[in-house]
Amino acid sequence: MENTINLKPTNKLSSILIFLCRIFVGVIFCYSGFVKAVDPTGLSYKIGDYFIYVFNMPWMVDYTMPMAIILPALELTAGIMLIFHLRVKIAAWILLFLMIVFTPITFYIAFYDAVQDCGCFGDAIKLTNWQTFWKDVILLALAIFIFTTRKRLENPLSDNVERAIAVVFFCLVIGFEHFTLRHLPIIDYRPYKIGNYIPELMEFPPDAPREVIEHIFIMKNTETGEEKEFTMDNYPEAPWTFVDRKDKVIEKGYIPPIHDFTMIVPGDETNYDYAPMILEEEKPIYFVVMHKLEKADEDGLLMLKDIENYAKRKGCNVAALTSSNLDAINQIKDKYQTSIQFFNSDDITLKTIVRANPGIFLLEKGTIKDKWNYRDFNMDN
Repeated sequence: MENTINLKPTNKLSSILIFLCRIFVGVIFCYSGFVKAVDPTGLSYKIGDYFIYVFNMPWMVDYTMPMAIILPALELTAGIMLIFHLRVKIAAWILLFLMIVFTPITFYIAFYDAVQDCGCFGDAIKLTNWQTFWKDVILLALAIFIFTTRKRLENPLSDNVERAIAVVFFCLVIGFEHFTLRHLPIIDYRPYKIGNYIPELMEFPPDAPREVIEHIFIMKNTETGEEKEFTMDNYPEAPWTFVDRKDKVIEKGYIPPIHDFTMIVPGDETNYDYAPMILEEEKPIYFVVMHKLEKADEDGLLMLKDIENYAKRKGCNVAALTSSNLDAINQIKDKYQTSIQFFNSDDITLKTIVRANPGIFLLEKGTIKDKWNYRDFNMDN
């Protein structure tokens, strides 16, 4: 018919442009989805930061893990669909939806500096908040282009076959994430990965820019009850008394990859840090990491006494790291009949060291020799 509209590309140049755009965006989405899928636990922590610091919805933190599982699966599946030309019209809808949702969020984060890291490429690639926003602007433009040209892309296979391939791949990604959750990420992008020498990653280069911080003191007037903020330049005398202090970053500086590895004996009022001494210890040390004792898996806690005995049998030291308080520690030691020496460390640091609760790592002369989810720790050898 003469009035039939031809929806196919009208020239070779437009065909090449659509093809390159589809492949480029597909690769970006596959990479973004993969680095998240290898560490869904880390992604759930990052989504939790969004709900706490961006949306002011801390009650949503309990629901971050399902989101951390579904989002990478969606990204990977959409990327594969784009690259291999499978149900591209559906992939275009998924792509456009994700970019419409995340681009305004990344703008808000960049403008208000709400979080330090967007987590868009997991721990594999770190972008500044503004770099993340402009990356999303480009992807949004490409998503709109793919969406508006989606009718020109004919499916090479039948709808049912392509739909089945997409569903199977989505399920495979979910299964892969389930595996990493029960064990450990197959690729570790964090500074505490196996083989890393911790003291080296704590060093501050002499020529690195220093962070400039302004100390703000919250003081209370004992006569009137008024609370007011002061700096070192106008620090008051009586009747003002100290209440609290907060630090305001005036200028960001270099931050070592590992900057918060500390080990303090629970209840020690001196807050003496044993980490420097332990990092120089010649004797290998097995550390059991439980970032929150109240959230630790019961099956892992039941292994505490066996891990303690195993380490001693191997001629190694053994210790535990947690952010929980002394009362919680004593309850665990009494309940599971263990005499393991506990140390307090920062909760975020412990979550970064090993993605398991409990998790175990072997430290020897400051080097991380191995790491395990408690499910994979073999005490038969």
